[in-house]
Amino acid sequence: MLDAADGCASVEKGEYCGIVAVPDNVVHNDKEYYVAAVSQGAFEDCTALEEVVLPASVRAIGACAFKGCTALRSVTMCDNLLLIGNSAFAGCVSLESVKLPANLVAIEASLFDGCSSLKSVALGENIDGVGEYAFCGCSSLESIALPEGVKYIDDWAFRGCSSLKEVALPASVTTLKKGAFWECASLTSFTLPQGVNIVEQGLLAKCESLRSVDVHEGVLSVGYGAFYYCHSLEELTLPSTVQSVEEQVLRGCASLKRLNVLAQAAPMCSRDIADAAVYSNALLCVPQDCVGEYGFARVWSKFENVEELNY
Repeated sequence: MLDAADGCASVEKGEYCGIVAVPDNVVHNDKEYYVAAVSQGAFEDCTALEEVVLPASVRAIGACAFKGCTALRSVTMCDNLLLIGNSAFAGCVSLESVKLPANLVAIEASLFDGCSSLKSVALGENIDGVGEYAFCGCSSLESIALPEGVKYIDDWAFRGCSSLKEVALPASVTTLKKGAFWECASLTSFTLPQGVNIVEQGLLAKCESLRSVDVHEGVLSVGYGAFYYCHSLEELTLPSTVQSVEEQVLRGCASLKRLNVLAQAAPMCSRDIADAAVYSNALLCVPQDCVGEYGFARVWSKFENVEELNY
């Protein structure tokens, strides 16, 4: 597509295969146009496409631009690129590594959804958030280091990243949405950023290797199924600021031996936070002189073993 007024062009939908090097300018009717964008769906479902090199003139990649390019192994992007639309690389199952442009400001929704071979992603320093389902199903991704300045990680962003062993979240993060790390089966430890005061629904559910979670003072609530079926979790401490714990938070936590709850007033629970095995096997430790408080409180009274904390 040509834009005569701005003197620019964009890559349009077509049949592409093999290695494609997009030129930085094209000539039409003796007029030169610089290539500024890759249009929405331009390379979508080009299953024989293997490599794409984009010129420095490209400022934007449209939504679904490379979606379903199952043979795509490499995409070269320059730092001048400012925007990559949602689902741009979704379903690119052969893509193993990506270096995102330094000036990119957001990882849009479903950007790498289903990229099962993706092992590494190099991020620029200007990213301010990770969209929903952005890395969902990236089962080969082993680590991710988000730069300082990232403020939010949206719903299901890293769901099913079963090889993810390490997550470095910067202090700038203030929002972790529902199921952000659901079913990250290789994740062994997790530290909640200080700016996050709500543990959302299913945040770390089905993280089967998770052994430790650091929940800081200041957290107000723990959402539905936040640690659901974290089989390896042995001890958990909820700070004194927690006011409510929702349903099924600890269901299936078969290895849980000790639950420390530091709130003087038993946090509100509307329904079961665990199953019978947890209630009978885990030791509930509460502040001094609060055993009675918890013993009369709904749900907390189901714990068979309760002791006072000695600190």
